[in-house]
Amino acid sequence: MNYEDVTWAPICAGLTAVGVIAAFFAFRRRGAAAGLRLLGWAVLPMAIFLTGMVKLLWTIGTALVQWVSGFIFSPVAWTGVALFGMAAILLPVAAVLRRRRAAAGAAETPTGERVAPAPSTKPVDVGGQAAKPAKDPGKPKAVGKGKSKQDDPLAEFEDIDEILKRRGIS
Repeated sequence: MNYEDVTWAPICAGLTAVGVIAAFFAFRRRGAAAGLRLLGWAVLPMAIFLTGMVKLLWTIGTALVQWVSGFIFSPVAWTGVALFGMAAILLPVAAVLRRRRAAAGAAETPTGERVAPAPSTKPVDVGGQAAKPAKDPGKPKAVGKGKSKQDDPLAEFEDIDEILKRRGIS
């Protein structure tokens, strides 16, 4: 069946008429929201016909059906699907292996030799974690309200609070 073999005006008008009648009954039984929603769907077939989109939708539909029917029965297409699946597995596996190699610190030169990782500038303690820097013994402890800056989670916002108070915002 071709596009030209079908008379689209009566089909679209009939679908719209059935939808309007259904919208009327939905409006009476289930309320305005249901009736208006169904009326919105009901006017779409006529809108599609009047804007000339029927031919567009017909072309899209036939192209989709041809593609699906050719795809399902084609061994070449299924080979392509298998290759897509293989790529979907290989690419993440390669990314994981690359991250592991970078985490291990093994870098290869262009000639294929393995080079030891560059020494870290952070001191490392026996447990393998970065050691905390020692506190400066020459710095006196802050004398104040009894709480240290580490105990107060808002201590780092003191300068912002001061600026806001100067501007009259509190």
